[in-house]
Amino acid sequence: MTRTIIANSVVVTCDNASSVLKSASVAIEDGRIAAVSAVPLDARPGDVMIDALGGIVLPGLVNAHTHLAMTLLRGVADGTDLDTFLARLLPIEGALVNAEVVAVGTELAGIELLRSGCTTALDMYFFPHAAQAAAERVGLGVRTGPVFIEFPGPDNLIWPARLAWSRRYLEDRDPVARWVCPHSTYLLSEAQLRDVAALAEETGARIHVHAAETKDEMAQVAERHGGRSPVEVLARVGLLHDRTVLAHAVHVTDADIERIAAAGAHVSHNPASNAKLASGLAPVRKMLDGGVNVALGTDGASSANDLDLWMAARLASFLPSIMHSDPGEVSAADVVRMATINGARALGLGTTHGSIEVGKAADVIVLDARAAAITPSYDPLSTLAYATSRAEVSHVFVAGNHVVDRGRVMTVPTDLHDRVAVLAARVTELRQRGGAA
Repeated sequence: MTRTIIANSVVVTCDNASSVLKSASVAIEDGRIAAVSAVPLDARPGDVMIDALGGIVLPGLVNAHTHLAMTLLRGVADGTDLDTFLARLLPIEGALVNAEVVAVGTELAGIELLRSGCTTALDMYFFPHAAQAAAERVGLGVRTGPVFIEFPGPDNLIWPARLAWSRRYLEDRDPVARWVCPHSTYLLSEAQLRDVAALAEETGARIHVHAAETKDEMAQVAERHGGRSPVEVLARVGLLHDRTVLAHAVHVTDADIERIAAAGAHVSHNPASNAKLASGLAPVRKMLDGGVNVALGTDGASSANDLDLWMAARLASFLPSIMHSDPGEVSAADVVRMATINGARALGLGTTHGSIEVGKAADVIVLDARAAAITPSYDPLSTLAYATSRAEVSHVFVAGNHVVDRGRVMTVPTDLHDRVAVLAARVTELRQRGGAA
């Protein structure tokens, strides 16, 4: 097998010791990290050499909450809170979305993510089989699964049919890649949530669910579920455990945080979406100090308008500084780990992804050492958290595959632009009709 050596680099490993290696080399072979060396590695005949020129090498970023196909709805419902956003979006979504549309939107999202150095994403959307196949076509690692809502969505499945389809879907998946996505505790009854919990237990699936995103949600859930918070409801029905990822967790109480930590559940923090929709700011420091594994997400491009995890990382540090008048509340080291190893752990991939260590999957980013925006770099963690953007991402490897080469995504389908243009025209038509089909 061809071996790739990334030489002359500053390696931010994101390992348990948060090791940073200078003048180091990383070898990639057979889809895995074959060597991490603080001294130069001898080249063998046929090796591919990449000179990082002293630039930063780090693990691929992990987007721990998104709705990939909703790239096609970017900018459709701006300047609103979450409830108004959903009211504008749902009619268009219902008239537009099918498996083909999900495939196109996911390919588009995959290209955007790869260009930014994101190699793995946790998705929640309809037609997950189409999303999975589309992500694989462009080379993005995706975890996804059936979505559960109480009414027929774009897939037109009533509850018994949704459960039956989901069981068949999960049984066909590799056990380590099984997910169920109950939308939220405000769009599902307790009986329905228990159905999902039973299915997850039966299949070993992990849980991806919105929780405590807005104040209105908290009121709706309390009214529907006997005064309980979303976290309390999830615990009550058997959906809060070490295989659970809670998206948002903005309005969690101290008691909620204790429950999340005790259950070993994970939180995906989405500061860009939460800021844009005026949802609020999650208590990240409290959660980290309370023993909660906090990862980072972008949400969908329809609510946050892009899938840039670098911006999310910056906001995850900057916004608490404003809120609490403490510039160190969430540090550069915190957000780098949130975007890498914490995300991998949330997805159940902590032993195989999220850090630069021998034997792990070769999901690796190389930053452009000559980029003005990250030159000079005195502290690699500071550079990553506060200065880096997708513009500085030069090379990206996913499972050893070289998917971005000197800033160019190598896996763009030739007809993608044309397919996106057709669907964008359809969205424009639907908007003019007020969302009616």
